[in-house]
Order: sequence, then C-alpha cells, then structure tokens
Amino acid sequence: MVDASDFWFWALTLGFAVSGGGWFAFRSLHVARLIEDTPTSRIRSAAQGYVELAGRCRPLDGTQNLAPLTQRPCVWWSYRIQQKAASGPGGKRRQSWHTVSSGRSEQPFLLDDGTGQCIVQPGGAEILTGESTTWYGTTPWPTQAPGAGLLHPQGREYRYFEERIYEHEQVCLLGQFGTLSTDGQRDRQAEITALLAEWKQDQARLVERFDHDLDGHVSLSEWERAREEAKRTVAERQLDRPAQPALHVVSRPDGGQMFLITAFPEGDVAKRYRRRAVIAFVGFAAAVYALGWLLQGVFGRGGG
Repeated sequence: MVDASDFWFWALTLGFAVSGGGWFAFRSLHVARLIEDTPTSRIRSAAQGYVELAGRCRPLDGTQNLAPLTQRPCVWWSYRIQQKAASGPGGKRRQSWHTVSSGRSEQPFLLDDGTGQCIVQPGGAEILTGESTTWYGTTPWPTQAPGAGLLHPQGREYRYFEERIYEHEQVCLLGQFGTLSTDGQRDRQAEITALLAEWKQDQARLVERFDHDLDGHVSLSEWERAREEAKRTVAERQLDRPAQPALHVVSRPDGGQMFLITAFPEGDVAKRYRRRAVIAFVGFAAAVYALGWLLQGVFGRGGG
C-alpha cells in the first residue's frame, strides 16, 4: 500500500511529467514544422527580417573564446556544475543533483555560407550543440580534465557539464536578420551637421562665403545656401571614399519568434525535433497511464 508521503510525491511527479511531456511534444513538432516551412536564405541576398541561414562558423577577427571548464577554444559554450544532495526522512533519503553554478557564452561569432558573412549575436537563443562533456569530481570547480580521473576516481560529489560549438562547425539558425550600412542616410545627415558646425566656428569665413547681400551677417536664405553647399560637399567626400561592405547581423527576434542555433546541417535539425516530439509523446502517454494506475490504486481501493 502506498503511504501518504509517497502518494503525493509520485502524484506530483507524474503530474509534472504529463503536462511537461505534452507541452514538449507539441512544441518540438511545431519547431520541426517551422524549420521545414522556412526556406534557407543566402546571406548575400537575404531579406531583412526573420530568416533561416546555414553555414560554417568562426570567431570574429581578433577574438578568442575559451570554454570555462575545459579551456577548449570554441565559438560558443555553456556549462553547468551540480552538487549531489540527499533529501527525505531516514531510510527513504533520495539522491538528487542541484545546480550550484552555470553560464553560457554571449560573445558574437561569424557565420559564413560562401556567399557572404554575418555576425551572430547568440544572446537569448535556444542552442543545440554537436558535442557535450560530462564528468565528476570532488571540488566546486573542476581540477581535472574530463577522463583524467577514470583510473583513480576521487568521488562523485560534483558533476560538471559543458557544451561547445567549435570553429568551422556547420550551423543552422533561425533569427532576425538585419543589415547595417556605414553609408546610410543617417550617417550622411550626421556628417552634414558636423560640417555646418565646423563652418560656424569661423564666423568671418562663413560671412565671407555666404553673405551675398553684403549686410555683414548670414540671413536665413543664405544659411539655406550654406546647407545645400554642405550637402554637396559631403556627397562628394563619400563618393571619393572606397565602398564599405555592409555589416549583416543575426540576433534575437522581437515579438516572441523563435531564435534557434543548431550545430547540425539544416536537413538534420527538423529530424531531431521530430524525434524529440515522438520521445516526448511516448513519455507523456506513459506518465498518463502511470498516473491513472496510481489514482486507481488509491481511490479505487478506497471506494471498494
């Protein structure tokens, strides 16, 4: 017979499993459909807005990103350190792990698909990696590399978990694509304003150039001529400069759209989410059956 404390523990556990499994199954199926229904764009011709991109990743020039637990160079990482804990009364104490430290990289990196490059800002993304490492130790921060203590195990009080995306890995992502240009209208207007402010510093020269009625000061109409002259000057300066490449950036979308980065070819990502949906649905069905069996065993017996 199940006692009261065990009944409520299993009832709550199975209740969470039912709700969580159902939600995860439908969400994974939704993500798989989203990936399949969103065509893969090329960076060179991608439209501004929500896009799917795929390519190889690498660090930004002059930057380095080291995974904190293993010190392996990569473009993205996340880690979690957990400590073993026991809970429950007397002989029914249960072992569990609780997280004591965690973190994830938000350092930007480059994505290159052969037609162009864009900067990926990974903050706020759901990320699936191709490699993860789990190992154990006795200290709050690992003092041995993964696998170093296999021959001479020192205990399992702490568990270390780290995920990484390496340079040149194939990456598929869904996110908000935008292009920043150094030759935009806003930059031109700022340069015009700065040039007019420079001319104002030398009032004598300003009057000499634009005081056409010779009354000793620059009138409103003459100031408009000065503005037109400043516009022509800035336009000529920009034509003389070498063209600057556009800067493409992918970041978290506004409005609740999914921001996803996966270290897999685009054809494999939907399959992985469909597989997750199947596993979650099986878990959901098993939890529903177990919860029904538990309730039947307790309340059905009481009713009889």
